[in-house]
Amino acid sequence: TTTMHLLLLLLLLLLPAAFSEELVEERAKTYVEELATKKIHAIHAKEGGSQASRCKLNVRGSVYDLSMLKDAVDMGHHPTTKRPIDSPGSIVIEGASGGRFDVPHMRYTYYLSNLCDNVAIAPSECDHLPPAAAYQVSDPRPELFQDQKQMLQSQEGLKKSCHALGTARDPTTKNLIFSYAHIDESQPEVGVQLIYPLGENCTARRRVYSSGTSRSRMAWTTVPRELILNVRCDPSVDILARRTLRLQARDTNLETHPNRFDDDDGVLVSEVEMCQYKIDLPSKLGCPEKMGKAALQRIKHKREQHQKRQRYNNRFRQKRNGGSYYYAVLGWTALLCTVLFMGYRVWT
Repeated sequence: TTTMHLLLLLLLLLLPAAFSEELVEERAKTYVEELATKKIHAIHAKEGGSQASRCKLNVRGSVYDLSMLKDAVDMGHHPTTKRPIDSPGSIVIEGASGGRFDVPHMRYTYYLSNLCDNVAIAPSECDHLPPAAAYQVSDPRPELFQDQKQMLQSQEGLKKSCHALGTARDPTTKNLIFSYAHIDESQPEVGVQLIYPLGENCTARRRVYSSGTSRSRMAWTTVPRELILNVRCDPSVDILARRTLRLQARDTNLETHPNRFDDDDGVLVSEVEMCQYKIDLPSKLGCPEKMGKAALQRIKHKREQHQKRQRYNNRFRQKRNGGSYYYAVLGWTALLCTVLFMGYRVWT
């Protein structure tokens, strides 16, 4: 009896420790938390109470003025010339392919806000979702299936769906909560990065950290979607000059599109990690104000070098493909001649 009492007492002492171990909160870090060492400038301002609400972003002394793009989205015409712009109340990026976590037949359309607020009019597919700075609407392409059987097995994947990728405002207080920073801390002329947190919940495999301890482990966990928008400085790209805010995503499988930038400057959409999306948007608006001539020259030089490499790679690819075709034709011709010759010998 004494032994049983001792065992029961020991069990009662160990149970609280076991339960407290299980109740330790584990969660993944947000993108802003991961970049905390880079001193991200977080925004917590009431509407109209700061330069940020007007899309004039000051990052450690470098000012990025995105207000013209904001006004074009809001008003539907060029802020200076008053020329009409095809604007459905948001910047639309069409034809984006899925990332490495996606199925090959899927394409997406992204609806971005005026960059410093939430989308004014949500797409009809997204009516059931809360306000967001960006929406992702799926656009399945049945013609991309390899065979009919695969298509029939994936009927669920052919339905359109919508996800809220992040928000510019706190759902409760309505204050601005998006963050911004330099894309490259050492080179402000590269452009500005905007980060929208608290999107729709999503299941992802992430490193989770235990509260109050330094322990971490990889696990499947529920995290809010996040959107990272990089407005890259390119003095030669004027989005507003195109008279439309419907842009085509850069995709090597797509043919030339009138609203698409060239292969070096295209809008690039990717899913960096599960539930974490990144959009690279080249524009002269991504250049900081009062940028020196030396910085502009560096950007121009990098662009020229990149274009030279691109042209060289294209020429090399064409030569390689042309050579492969030439040798294939030569090989089949030689084989046909050999067969005809052997047949002639046998016949005679």
